[in-house]
Amino acid sequence: MAATSNDPRAQSAAAVERWAGSARPALAREVFGVLAVLDENGALRRSLTDPSYPGEARVQVIRRLFTGKVSPEAVEVVAALAERRWSDDRGIGDALEHAGVALTAAAAENRAGVEGLERLVDELIAFKGVLDGSPEAQTALGDPRASTEARTRLARRLAPGVSEEADLLIEQAVLSPRGALVGRLVERFAEEVAARREWWIARVSTPRPLTEEQRSRLQHQLNVLYGKDLKLTEELDPALIGGLRVQVGEEVIDGSVATRIDELRQRIRA
Repeated sequence: MAATSNDPRAQSAAAVERWAGSARPALAREVFGVLAVLDENGALRRSLTDPSYPGEARVQVIRRLFTGKVSPEAVEVVAALAERRWSDDRGIGDALEHAGVALTAAAAENRAGVEGLERLVDELIAFKGVLDGSPEAQTALGDPRASTEARTRLARRLAPGVSEEADLLIEQAVLSPRGALVGRLVERFAEEVAARREWWIARVSTPRPLTEEQRSRLQHQLNVLYGKDLKLTEELDPALIGGLRVQVGEEVIDGSVATRIDELRQRIRA
């Protein structure tokens, strides 16, 4: 009997491995579509995670429900996850979301190699930056009273000209945030895409664009500091005045002039 899974991301990676080499955005979209069905149907979700229900029986449920409605590849991805045992009914949904992101990343890599992955990460982080700078947009995108069409139109106005893969992941975050803030979910998607190449993301904020020499030197210093290659994404923030701020995960390295001025003010007031 299979062990109960507590790691949806690892389980999804195993489920999509077979299809990664030929993945296209359409396959990821179908997986996200199945996720939407499960999120809306608690009884189905619970039946697929009931430990007393044999794995093969759960697979047959998936095949009966989705054969002919999505591609055979999508059916097999979902069936592979349904066959596993889950510690709760949220787990299979989380795994399907991770699978959709992984297939989208694979599609970007299949289309344009490493450059496709880099562009996808950059586009997602840029969209997160737009939302960080506009609480109104973040609120509008997360408003459940707004129609699907209205939220999709707004997202595309905020991210014009992005790749098909970025458009898909942004749309997924906007229409199915699953309890998360849209911006935070997009950032998590970017981290999962970067993880395909075992990159960490370093978000670099500066008041003006870095030169190639500055970017190369910063890249080297951060790689040495963290002991691995980082994927640098740049955001312009004139409020920093000078210097820069780097965020890697939850860790922030703040060398901005604005912060030093603020610290000086606090010392003077003390």
